[in-house]
Amino acid sequence: MRLLTTAILPLLSLAYASTQQPLNDGTASTQYSYILVGSGAAGSVLADLLSSPGEPTLLLEAGPRSTYASGGRETPAWLHNHPLTRFDVPAFFGTFSHQCPDIPVPAACVLGGGTAINSGIWFLPAERDWDGFGGQWKERVAVAVARVKHRIPGRSEKSWFQEAWSVLGMMARGAGCTRAEEGETAGDRRYARVPFMSISGERGGPLQAYYLRAAQRGNFRIVFGARVERVLRDGGTATGVEYIQDGERRIAMLKEGGKVVLSAGAFGSPKILWQSGIGTRDQLEIVRAAKGSEGIVDEKDWIDLPVGYNLMDHPATYAVFKYPGVGEAYNYSDAYDNPNPQDAQKYLDHRTGPLASSNARITLWQNIPGRDGASRTLQWTGRTSAFHNFTGPDLLLMTNYLSSGQTSRGRISLTPELNLIIYESPYLVTEEDTAAVIRSFHDVLAGVKAVPGLELLLPDLESTTIEEYVRGSTEGRGSNHWLGTAAVGKVVDVNAKVIGMRNLYVVDASIFPGMVASNPVGAIVVMAEVAAEGIVADEGDL
Repeated sequence: MRLLTTAILPLLSLAYASTQQPLNDGTASTQYSYILVGSGAAGSVLADLLSSPGEPTLLLEAGPRSTYASGGRETPAWLHNHPLTRFDVPAFFGTFSHQCPDIPVPAACVLGGGTAINSGIWFLPAERDWDGFGGQWKERVAVAVARVKHRIPGRSEKSWFQEAWSVLGMMARGAGCTRAEEGETAGDRRYARVPFMSISGERGGPLQAYYLRAAQRGNFRIVFGARVERVLRDGGTATGVEYIQDGERRIAMLKEGGKVVLSAGAFGSPKILWQSGIGTRDQLEIVRAAKGSEGIVDEKDWIDLPVGYNLMDHPATYAVFKYPGVGEAYNYSDAYDNPNPQDAQKYLDHRTGPLASSNARITLWQNIPGRDGASRTLQWTGRTSAFHNFTGPDLLLMTNYLSSGQTSRGRISLTPELNLIIYESPYLVTEEDTAAVIRSFHDVLAGVKAVPGLELLLPDLESTTIEEYVRGSTEGRGSNHWLGTAAVGKVVDVNAKVIGMRNLYVVDASIFPGMVASNPVGAIVVMAEVAAEGIVADEGDL
């Protein structure tokens, strides 16, 4: 066993007394057609699409409100008296908050989930992102992409931090890459400006484009601070959910023919499944030991599925450059409480300037065939930035992500305290994955000599080789783009329904069977659009 993370944030102790009856706070007095768990990239989409026909729909969110339009009011002092919260300002992606207490990686328990606090990079999915979903998915995806693009068109920031685009663009051309067409994703040896999901200088994305529509409907209800414990089951039929709010156990019930949809992410949804008696025996035994026999369905109703396996992330490997005239990297952390007055005024008056986006400016892709017959996509994203011990002016950073086609997999698990851990690391486990990263470094860094004055600092090729650097990198590999732990074909079927259940679904990053080509939010939103159609149409057969 390899534990990637040993320092786990403590989970609030919630005693599970078998004699205590769950409270009905009103969510059980109404029986719902849909009970949704989690409001991230997928949950926000489902909130809109499943509630739109008028069906009574409940969304349970573990955290608080976020953006101003959603009712949030958390903000630094200089934004007081403005209709903005910290979540509305794209530049505040570096000031993380609302960590989910039982997850060992950065995970935001807040309305919008990761889409409320990330850097807002917005790539629509590549065609190969649907490999493994089944043929009918690719037929429906094209239509879904068009709908998503209409709601979240994405934009490229062309006014600030263009040094990365100019300098690293010259390097990309020197490496044999050509500029991509508008909207093209993951083309071999193609580079493009980085698009963002922001709208008019404020954070956009699924929360703004989908959730706010649902919030206006009388048949839609959301409960904040609701940490879902388990799905209530009668054999293979979900009857409701049990959740913790304000230290009390509560329940919400389905109407006849109703459906539960988990969208709590690649860590959160597996934990709920385990606590609902769905998963491998080792994890279900952990739950039973922690909660007693009253805290989990009878063993005869356990459903044996490989929940928590197939864990993926984009392995990140870094290259640092120096180029005269780039200047100092923008200090986003200090800007939260003490922004440059001119930058603050630009943002408040016009929603422009450095605070209107993160500083990522260029992405390039490369496809590399492996000796195992798999084709792997490598994505590089560049920006002006310091990096660990590399400080001072004129620095550029590129991050290499091994994306679609990777064959490395890991696994998550529960501790006896029901915290989550990474039990097996997913990073560059297979030799073919490692070889692809090495090859990509050789190919892309060959473009350095095409840019006079561009200096490669990391890897330092005077003291190491590219192969030694990639294999021995001590920098963090994680990109926090977690996928795969309840994969289609393994844990859910092609309609995103949990195998062995009539009316329980998982729709979030966990159901991807393989890694996606670029930053995953766009692929998750499109996936949720397609899955929503299937959920509505599904008649609940086993």
